Amino acid sequence: MTVDESQDKRGLPAVQVRAATKVYNHGAEDEVVALQDIDLDVPEGEVVALLGPSGCGKSTLLNMVGGLVTTTEGEIRVAGSLVTDPSPAIGMMFQRPVLLPWLKVIDNVLLPLKVQGAESEHSQDKANSLIELVGLAGFAERYPSELSGGMQQRVAICRMLIAEPQVLLLDEPFGALDELTREFMDVELRQIITSQGRSAILVTHSPLEAVFMADRVDVMTPRPGRVAGRVEIELGADRSSDLFASDELIAYVRKVRDLIEDAHAEEESAGE
Repeated sequence: MTVDESQDKRGLPAVQVRAATKVYNHGAEDEVVALQDIDLDVPEGEVVALLGPSGCGKSTLLNMVGGLVTTTEGEIRVAGSLVTDPSPAIGMMFQRPVLLPWLKVIDNVLLPLKVQGAESEHSQDKANSLIELVGLAGFAERYPSELSGGMQQRVAICRMLIAEPQVLLLDEPFGALDELTREFMDVELRQIITSQGRSAILVTHSPLEAVFMADRVDVMTPRPGRVAGRVEIELGADRSSDLFASDELIAYVRKVRDLIEDAHAEEESAGE
């Protein structure tokens, strides 16, 4: 990248999705249009949540941004660069931690650097700092089987952050946890994202989680997935667990639920 190109990319959103469409089995009788004409911007340092019914293409869109799935039409850029395949600029976290059971915690955390050939003399210290950051000091030498589900997801957070990605893609990262643990992990992850100035896209089925975690919630229609509407969330950068019971947060949840119901009603009317 030249100096001029670098300067041109200053001020751009962390993620830009333009007219992105995904069609499976394109041209065949069993063709499926999963996503249609998606436009999406994620500003630097902000979290955008994608909310919608099962099958609306939320995870497909996330995988397209991550370079795991190609677009049929349109384009996606991360930090101004066209997405064509997975990149170290992007970190991903899934519903299951997917830790390698034969590796200790610290080796699971270091795995992305090993795969990228990017280990240095400071990598071990960096991994230990992240492990301490998520409250797992003293567990670096443990195996995944010795950890609870919430602890394993904390290791997955460390693994996602170790290569210092610019954009975090979160696919229902705490969906398999019980509600109390999930809220605790939401608070923790939100604090990490904001303290490090990361940009993120969160896929979730929970309006409550979406509102708590995000600076903006994008509601998607049933398949083919399109953005039906957006709700800007103005709850401040620092959010504690007390916010879950606040009238302000609940008011935003109602707005999001109303938007979901409106999107369903429009789709049903269009299908009649």
